[in-house]
Amino acid sequence: MICNSIFLFLSVPLVSHCCSSRTCNPHNRPLEQHLDQSPQLPLGPECEKHLAFSQVWELLGPFQSGTRGDITEATWGADPLEKCGGFSNLQYDPGASFKSALIAGGHVKWSRVRAEALRASDGIRSVSASLKVSFPEIDWAFLQSIYGWSILQYQAWARGYLIVSGSERKTIELFTDGLLELRVNGVLFFGGDFYSYRRAPILLTLHPGSHTIDVRLIRDVRAMGAIGEPIIEVLIEARACQEQLHIDVNSLIISEIVDGRLGSSLASINVQNNMERPVEIMWIKSLELHHEVVIKTKPLRLAPYQIRPLIFDVMLGQRSAFNFSVEIAYKTEDGNESMMTPPFGIGLTEKSMLDAQKLTFLHPAGVVSYAIIRPPIASRCSTPSGGAPVLLSLHGAGLEADSKLVREMLNAAYGICAWIVFPTGGTPWSGDDWHTWGVADVRAAITAIPSWIDRVGWMGPGVRLNEWIITGHSNGGQGAWFLSTHYPDQVLAVAPVSGYSSIENYVPYTLWRDCEPLLSSILHLSRSSFKHELLLENLLGVPVMQQHGSNDDNVPTYHSRLMHQLMGFTGWPSEYHELPGRGHWFEGVMTTPNLLRFYNETSAGRRPPLLPLEFSVVIPNSGDMGSKFGIAVDQLQSPDQYGHIKVTRGLQDGIWHLRMRNIHRFHLSFEALQVDIPVALILDDMQQPLSVHLAQSESTWYVKKRLGGWTVSHDVEWRQIGERHGRQLGTLDAILRSSGPFTIRICSSGVERIASQIGRNLFQYFAADSEIVYGCNDSLGRSVTTDGHRFTGGNIITVALGDEMPSSVHVEFPVFAGDGRLRLSKVSTENIPISLHQDYDYHYEDRLGAIFLRPLHDEGLELMVWGVDLAGLEQVARLVPSLTGVGQPDFVVMSAKCGWMGHAGVYAAGFFDYSWQISEGSYIGGAMLKMMSI
Repeated sequence: MICNSIFLFLSVPLVSHCCSSRTCNPHNRPLEQHLDQSPQLPLGPECEKHLAFSQVWELLGPFQSGTRGDITEATWGADPLEKCGGFSNLQYDPGASFKSALIAGGHVKWSRVRAEALRASDGIRSVSASLKVSFPEIDWAFLQSIYGWSILQYQAWARGYLIVSGSERKTIELFTDGLLELRVNGVLFFGGDFYSYRRAPILLTLHPGSHTIDVRLIRDVRAMGAIGEPIIEVLIEARACQEQLHIDVNSLIISEIVDGRLGSSLASINVQNNMERPVEIMWIKSLELHHEVVIKTKPLRLAPYQIRPLIFDVMLGQRSAFNFSVEIAYKTEDGNESMMTPPFGIGLTEKSMLDAQKLTFLHPAGVVSYAIIRPPIASRCSTPSGGAPVLLSLHGAGLEADSKLVREMLNAAYGICAWIVFPTGGTPWSGDDWHTWGVADVRAAITAIPSWIDRVGWMGPGVRLNEWIITGHSNGGQGAWFLSTHYPDQVLAVAPVSGYSSIENYVPYTLWRDCEPLLSSILHLSRSSFKHELLLENLLGVPVMQQHGSNDDNVPTYHSRLMHQLMGFTGWPSEYHELPGRGHWFEGVMTTPNLLRFYNETSAGRRPPLLPLEFSVVIPNSGDMGSKFGIAVDQLQSPDQYGHIKVTRGLQDGIWHLRMRNIHRFHLSFEALQVDIPVALILDDMQQPLSVHLAQSESTWYVKKRLGGWTVSHDVEWRQIGERHGRQLGTLDAILRSSGPFTIRICSSGVERIASQIGRNLFQYFAADSEIVYGCNDSLGRSVTTDGHRFTGGNIITVALGDEMPSSVHVEFPVFAGDGRLRLSKVSTENIPISLHQDYDYHYEDRLGAIFLRPLHDEGLELMVWGVDLAGLEQVARLVPSLTGVGQPDFVVMSAKCGWMGHAGVYAAGFFDYSWQISEGSYIGGAMLKMMSI
């Protein structure tokens, strides 16, 4: 171990319970005499510890917190104590009261809770404290009978102290399991480690003495459950670090071996810079002469206190040496001499050719991910030369794809003619519920199979990369709905098991702060790509089977019943099997007789050769949208509503009649589709059909004219900086569709801590890599920054204050700051052909901030994170994507009121259309308005 450890386990009850007899009390006075002292005495058997937490914590709560199970309203702020100046500015006062809608009488008061001392099991000097927050005086059962699971989610604050002993300052790691937000000595750290990944602790340097730790406690139904007493549980661990560069050996990702060969040479391990100065990783090498280990990115630069994945290739020598050691060389940027890390071991696991095995690959964002794959049995495939489809199995929330549970989940199904793939989605919580980041991981995992075939010498059936049978359990069942409704032409069949229908239908947003209806609708629109109930028409032609236990107390059976009913409304049949007396999970839940039959039947066939005479396509505002029966929409007319296409096929003449709503540009994509291809199209009310030439379909676009009607274009140059397209489509989470590691560029002094937090949160919640650079240049991607580093090919996150916001690559971009104001320019085209130009000015004020997307070349995106001051910057930085269901639109302008009002306090929010102009349905309020005709 490299760090002395201490633990704080919080699960805070309103009433304190007995303290441990091992409490340190050097003055031998009754403990009660110390309750009024701040800071409180440290907890543990010895007073001379290097680190210790206080034994008594001050508690204030509970307060309402609107969310669906992913702490989403808290991301917007929504802390009622901010109206009082914030918890950190409040002192313990048993006589003070605070308004709360959750408790009888409408007021809550301070209380104190005692930590229970526990001995650490690792044998290292440490201290731990366990507390429980349950608030038993609240009639939760009655409230739940009215508001459902939404009421079981609440928030509170607790204050304790971290005591640092000795005479020198120490670099401290803070692991914050179950926490989203905390303050250390009043300094905000947002992001925490809500799902207990322990991938990216908070790193800070503390001087000897007492340090105030304020933690925001947020109860979450999806993570903490809805059965029994609603308790909050969190864990804080503090470690005093001894090494300059820490290698997290538990983070190693490497493929498994088949017949002496690695399925992929790619590997990665996390490295942590514990210094206040940048570090460069120079090389990594094997101490085993027969193996070669080579760094992929040389050198790898780590900013102060940054954690990044080190990616390297492994080339094996002799077969017998499956365990070997490596070492890493690094240097500080202001030093010339290389330093070496202590050697650490790499152990390889061997599998047989037909075992479930780990395969590594590159996620599109430039990090190493992995999936568990299992090839088909050749003798079970009737047409091995044609290849086998992919059976995707999406795991539930909190499961590691490498676990025994996941690996063996489909053992009983082994033998069907399909490649079985268990993706990770990026993390055990599947990154973002198998959405933007998770979808990219799924697609990359499937694409990696041919490379595995070549490397291990597989002689069995090949793989049909674009033919998927999708199943998934719980959150994976929801992911199955997402993939099948967004990529229907690649889906042979879908079988959601115990899955919920959509984010906001799982735990409704009932207790969110009320706001103006238009603003509320914008947040709904931001989540609309995940509203699977509205996208089921896209599944026409796809076999659907659902399974759900009748006694499921985690995901209510209502979800599957509802989707079965809604599928009936589309006119397309689906199977539904409800298992009497079964709960959410049981052994064999993914291989029941009905599911095995479904897997076998759908893997043996291909897509239906005949199309219905009529079908519809529903297109949400999303960059994760494939084609339906060969129709691929490139751009919507407006992002404020879904796009719809109703298709009527001429059975005799082969002409398809398409009636459009909110479609700006589309093309036809019939590659690998076994469908009847149209000979011509009639679009809306046009008189003459347009001939379809299959060989030119991928370079032929049908474009809506501004004054009505359609035109055909073969111009491939439309995908320029002024047209939103490809990976740029969608809401704020489109930034996650990066073609390489993120670049976080610092444009103002004093914002380094916030830039570091953004990078840490991306790493924590997505395992995403970021390079932090200093200085800005408007010609993004083509210049060197002030610290001499070039930008990568990935998306860029820019952090800036006030007038230091750099201008956009798109010279006509409608949002910019300067001369003491933030300006939003809107061009209204309602009075065609006359347009009205409207400028909305927000003059600088305390805590004003904005976050919005901007285009880069080659489908790239920049995320601007901007504030008038540090407080405003901190506030908008919370909206950088890290948690699902938040509902961030393309742009948000936040006021100081967001601290206590959450989304209800924003000045402006909305979307950019296909030409990067502010959409008509956007909400813009609280600004000075100037208008002119153009």
